[in-house]
Amino acid sequence: MYLAAPGSASSVFGFLGSGGIAVCATLLLVFGIIGKGKVKLTTFRAGLIAFVTGASYNAAGKIWSSPQQVVEQGWTGLGVGGGPGAFGEIGIGAACLALFILMLVAPLNPVRAAVLFLVASFTWPSAGVGSIWDVPSQFTAALFLIFGA
Repeated sequence: MYLAAPGSASSVFGFLGSGGIAVCATLLLVFGIIGKGKVKLTTFRAGLIAFVTGASYNAAGKIWSSPQQVVEQGWTGLGVGGGPGAFGEIGIGAACLALFILMLVAPLNPVRAAVLFLVASFTWPSAGVGSIWDVPSQFTAALFLIFGA
């Protein structure tokens, strides 16, 4: 029984698929944050893996797009990109910059870092291709191509 087509091995790991990477990244993130096994993620590593996990959700689509939809609805509820809201007019660039500032100055633990970086992985690409905020997402997408997703 084959789980992938015999000729589909395009990386050293064989065929992973975007959904497969999403599952594996989620497992690494959850169990790495819990840290009761052999791996205990530090704050920065939890954030980095959360960003990759969010990017894999974007690539996989289907049920994996649910967290992205929640984040988008949250930004809309705060008035981001929808004209003057409760906080005035907030553009998506300001939301991206606010996330970056929080990454730099907020007191984070691995769980908070994972949530913050996951939100960033959904928000930053919304700033548009060519913006500085899209660079990490493009880099992550290139890594996925290398590893066969």
